[in-house]
Amino acid sequence: MNVKLHTPKSLQSGSGMSSLKQLLLSLIATTISIVLTFGTAAFLDRNKKAQEKREMVMMILNDMSNSIDHMEEIDSAALQAFEAQLSILQHPETFETKKYDFVLLQAAYLNPTSSTVENIFSSNIETINTLGNITFTEMVSEFYFLRRQYSDVIAKDYTRMFDGETNIFSSIDSLRNYDLSNFLAVCESYLLQQKEILRLCKKMMDVSDEDLASFVRAREELQKRFDSGHAEKSIRMLQERKERFRQAVEAGSQSRR
Repeated sequence: MNVKLHTPKSLQSGSGMSSLKQLLLSLIATTISIVLTFGTAAFLDRNKKAQEKREMVMMILNDMSNSIDHMEEIDSAALQAFEAQLSILQHPETFETKKYDFVLLQAAYLNPTSSTVENIFSSNIETINTLGNITFTEMVSEFYFLRRQYSDVIAKDYTRMFDGETNIFSSIDSLRNYDLSNFLAVCESYLLQQKEILRLCKKMMDVSDEDLASFVRAREELQKRFDSGHAEKSIRMLQERKERFRQAVEAGSQSRR
């Protein structure tokens, strides 16, 4: 027995119920479209903000790590200088030959850390908004405050050690009048404080040493590509100018004939 299904007259084309059905389907489709559009946009926006936050965090932590590396370099040079000072004071006759052991400390100081990232962090409110973590922001601000304070203290000691007529290179008496143990203690104190802040910041933002190393490698690779492209462009410009110079010389020679 064949059973035939018929559409109820109320839902057949042209009926009032059919028009209502079409309206509801159209409304549902429009609603779904709007939800998908705005939902996708919101999802992409969240991902973009999360990526920007991660990039900013890594940039700041890398800057802090570079700063500590520089401080450790100064600390190591200061320790060597202190040992050299003790040796010279015990054997004054070695002053003229051993006084150059302090050059490493002088060189370390003259290779300061860039303040570019600190300036971005300190001068742009959008940076703080992007980070979205007040505690992290406060700790980074404290780190940079200590770094500036450290630089000021080191600068004063550097002036006393290496500038002016009474610098430690001038005479054994000048070397004897400067206690490098105080300078070394200051270096170590600031270094320990800032290393602890960096450790806490990395823990707070869930950044491992390997994460930071990967970030550094990626930036170095990007810098290499930039430098390579810049070098190639400079070489092409140089070659073009040399060719124009050669042509100008030839043209001048021909005009004199």
